[in-house]
Amino acid sequence: MALLEVKNLKKVYTTRFTQNQVQALTNVNFSVDKGEYVAIMGESGSGKTTLLNILAALDKPTSGQVLLHGKDITHISEKEIANFRREHLGFVFQDFNLLDNFN
Repeated sequence: MALLEVKNLKKVYTTRFTQNQVQALTNVNFSVDKGEYVAIMGESGSGKTTLLNILAALDKPTSGQVLLHGKDITHISEKEIANFRREHLGFVFQDFNLLDNFN
């Protein structure tokens, strides 16, 4: 059984003023087994950040499933999402986000 499974993931954003739709992810499918290393690579604007935000439960997909240990994290309550993040996630930011006045 895969540790993480992504099935038919789709994300569509609607622009604020013109109501145009931008499809950021289309039919994304993959699985990650325990012990595997995964790299997400692509051109600017290809949906990497959108995918990572959905995998971290920071955003919800338009459709599809994200299964962690067989449980779909796209349909859990806000309280469960907070517990999920606390127990299972760590973030390494691209910028250090350090405060200048501390050492």
